[in-house]
Amino acid sequence: MDNLERWLNRYLNKGVIWPDGSVGFTKELIGKVKSYKIEMYPNDHNPPHFHVKSRDGSFDACFTLDDCSLLKGEVGRDDYKRIRAFFKDSRDDLWMYWNEKVAR
Repeated sequence: MDNLERWLNRYLNKGVIWPDGSVGFTKELIGKVKSYKIEMYPNDHNPPHFHVKSRDGSFDACFTLDDCSLLKGEVGRDDYKRIRAFFKDSRDDLWMYWNEKVAR
């Protein structure tokens, strides 16, 4: 990939060019729940989902936008209840972000 193509890709897709010359995509903070960060990545893969990471690194998980079912990772029962409550209150906003920034 030549420099122009990389820079166009970065501009059009909000990607970053890593030191090794590869193009990647930055995560975007969507919300916070307690000490968890809710994130999405532009141009991420299907199925539609969001990422939840704890500040202390104790978990890193993905949940579907359809019904907040766990796709990847492990989460304790209390943490899952908090994430589901966030999802219930934010579902429309999560879908709007996915449709505008991810599923282009």
